Parts: sequence; C-alpha cells; structure tokens
Amino acid sequence: MKIPYRPLAIVREIVNAIGLEVTYAYEDLVYVEHNAFLLQMGASGEIVDLYFNTESIVEERDKIAAQLGQEGQARQLKITRKGLFSMRQKSDGENIEIKFFDET
Repeated sequence: MKIPYRPLAIVREIVNAIGLEVTYAYEDLVYVEHNAFLLQMGASGEIVDLYFNTESIVEERDKIAAQLGQEGQARQLKITRKGLFSMRQKSDGENIEIKFFDET
C-alpha cells in the first residue's frame, strides 16, 4: 500500500484504534481529544512524530506511545516519540501558540 503525503485518514484510524478521536487537524498537526498528545505528519507520508502535552500524565505516556507505535506499524506508518509541547492562547484571543520541547 502506498502511503499518501499527510495521511490523515490513516492517522485517524490509528487514533480511533486506541479509543480516542481526532478533534482537529491543521496543516501537518493532528490534535486528539483530551489534548494529552498531538501528532505531526512528516515530510513523507510514512513518518509521524508524537509529542505529549507538558500537562499530560507522565505515567501514561509510555503506554500511549507503545499503542500508537503498534497501530502505526500495522498500517505502515512509523510513529516516533519526539518530545513535549505546550499550548497557550495568544494575546489576540483568537490564535494559539504551540511550543515544542525535548522530553526530559
């Protein structure tokens, strides 16, 4: 199976397979309910990066990463844990700023 560039339908299947829903997708970012993590689609369709919210439950991250990795592999995607992110609303009240961090 050829994986398309920014394979949103496949990413949605993977997220659904672990019992969650995609709530929003914008360009290369895929937001998931409860905001515990987000997925960033890579330069090629097979690559997807995983970032956990800095406010997510630390003890659950390994389990979620493993589940996403297994479901991704079954669909020919490589989901790689990359780090953390934080979100805040910008002063304009309409836009959101996302910052990415290394996981420490």
